[in-house]
Amino acid sequence: MNTNIDRYLLAEKAGSEGVWDWDLRSDTLYLSPRFKDFLGLPPGDPSRETNRPNDWLSLVHPEDIDWLHASFEAQMVGLSVPFQIEHRVRRADSVSAASDKAQWRWLVCRGMAVMDDLGYPIRLVGSVADITDRKLAEQRLRQSEERYALAAAGAADGLWDWHIDSGEVYYSPRWKAMLGYGDAEIGDTVDEWFQHVLPGDLDGLRSAIDLHLTGERPHLQHEFRIRDKAGAELWMLVRGLAVRDDRGCAVRMAGSMTDITARKKAEQQILFDAVHDAMTGLPNRTLLLDRIGQALDRNRRVGARPFAAIIIDLDRFKAINDALGTSAGDRVLRIVAQRLDISRRVGDTLARLSADEFAVLVDELDDAGDALEAAERMARAISRPITLEEGGDLVLTASIGVALSQTGYDRAEDMLRDASLSMYRAKSGGRARIDVFDANLRRQAMAAMRMEADLRAALEQGQLCLHYQPIVLLETGAIAGFEALMRWNHPDRGLVPPAEFIPLAEETGLIAPMGRWALGEAVRQLALWQARFPRPAPLFMSVNVSTRQFRDDDLVGAVRDLLDAVPIPPSSLKLELTESLLMQDPDECRMLMQSIRDMDVRLSIDDFGTGYSSLAYLHKLPVDVLKIDRSFVRAVSTGEGNAAIVQVIAGLATILRLDAVAEGVETADEAVYLRGLCKYAQGYHFARPAPPDAVERLLAAEDAHIALPAPA
Repeated sequence: MNTNIDRYLLAEKAGSEGVWDWDLRSDTLYLSPRFKDFLGLPPGDPSRETNRPNDWLSLVHPEDIDWLHASFEAQMVGLSVPFQIEHRVRRADSVSAASDKAQWRWLVCRGMAVMDDLGYPIRLVGSVADITDRKLAEQRLRQSEERYALAAAGAADGLWDWHIDSGEVYYSPRWKAMLGYGDAEIGDTVDEWFQHVLPGDLDGLRSAIDLHLTGERPHLQHEFRIRDKAGAELWMLVRGLAVRDDRGCAVRMAGSMTDITARKKAEQQILFDAVHDAMTGLPNRTLLLDRIGQALDRNRRVGARPFAAIIIDLDRFKAINDALGTSAGDRVLRIVAQRLDISRRVGDTLARLSADEFAVLVDELDDAGDALEAAERMARAISRPITLEEGGDLVLTASIGVALSQTGYDRAEDMLRDASLSMYRAKSGGRARIDVFDANLRRQAMAAMRMEADLRAALEQGQLCLHYQPIVLLETGAIAGFEALMRWNHPDRGLVPPAEFIPLAEETGLIAPMGRWALGEAVRQLALWQARFPRPAPLFMSVNVSTRQFRDDDLVGAVRDLLDAVPIPPSSLKLELTESLLMQDPDECRMLMQSIRDMDVRLSIDDFGTGYSSLAYLHKLPVDVLKIDRSFVRAVSTGEGNAAIVQVIAGLATILRLDAVAEGVETADEAVYLRGLCKYAQGYHFARPAPPDAVERLLAAEDAHIALPAPA
């Protein structure tokens, strides 16, 4: 045995394996030092030590011991074929085998039986090697492969693996299913992929792959379209990374393919919404400006045909929303949009710019007449009756502005602006009209813009002032009060008459703060004159109230605060309202007027006789004064038939117990005619509007018995 042991020791030193020798007759087992080291046993003296088989077998993992016994038994019954089995052992120097922390090692055991002359096994001999590192590597690889298989099966993406040298491509089942194919319906070549890509996207995909393979891009990422088995068009995102050899050449590339069709549709919808109107589906201002810009670029070429931009604004559309509601208004707008779309030429662009404003780019014209013809066609389409769900028919009109490319434009915005200017001129000219832009209109618009800016500065810098025109008692010619009239003391132009800036103030909304300022200034001035020039009946002050000031500003609160701050008799303040204002909403006007009248402030109707249907409401309104429009007073001296209207209005005032004031009295004959008809009058015959210091001289002269010109 010692000779054998010496041989075992020499062989063990030459290799990395341990050896064992099981004497079946004595049931003793020799374990080489290296084998003992595998088992965690003390080395001992290899030449003297005798071991029992249980020293080894007791350390074998319970799940592996049966396989090891079976291998030994097969040798003992005469099968001398060498065996090899892999099993786990617990090192003897580790913790208990029952513990989860036991240190299990993997061994590969090889052996065979040694027979006697009669063919009976007398010994089992063999070797063992520690294969723990290999088994752990195999386990990690298996786990990695399992993870890959699970990921591939559960991923929403399709996976692909392309061996570039052989041309073979692996497509995962999910990759094939994304295109509607079964696992056996797609081959393993790259053409199986490329032949489904849309022709217009194939070159881009190939180029993206080539750029990565050549190293010009660090990775592959590209979006493209592909058709599935049913012919539907899908959007895909492919990602990939190449594996390279020692020379940097790509030998393999693998990656994923993601279906991004839903995202692409959402992006396309967002892009569509960005340049289209949500309610009508028509292009919006952004897209229209882009189309006009393209037309301008084409127009710069030699021989290009002209084009036109047309703005269409529905007349009085707000009244439809107010009367029928916004839902009905939206239905009307959709009907109008459909009619305009049908009436446009193929190739022309129809857009919705705002609530009730549309625009058309009319391209490729022969002359300006074509643009006007297109505008008239649009107007006719709009004017056809619309049958309402609520019952009845609605007839719309539109104000239309036209800008021609021959005017010369560099920017689309400028052309659309000029079309809008001509549309506004059509609207201010009476609506339901078509107007073509000319250069003079732009100059007028620029002048209006400058005036608006100057007017805002005038309000902030105190350039506004009041002039006062005396209102006299016709019987005596004495000054009874004044009408406050606004003036603008422009730093460059001097005194600007109200006819030039009051309409602009009304349009821009500046009239509300201007009117509030004028009301306060007039009341404070009246308080001073009442104190300096006392009369048996205190001097009164008439102040004009604009439509915006009456409706949008808190006029009732403003008057109340003013009367609390300035000591005047409330009845000496008279607010003048236009007849047309009262007709817009008589019930609401009556409530506001009554709130003012309850403070003992007087109310006048200015320019009476020029409004509509006022007699039906006049007796219901808390009015104190009727002011007869100057056009009727002028008829007295010219002999026109309208002179009789003065008598009618004066008689109406007497019946309703109202004071009558004749405006615009310019001659002695007019004054004589009006005496006995009206209590008060004002006009150039008595005095022109004047600043406060000039008015004070008039009052002082009157106190000194230097009277104003008395009626003859």
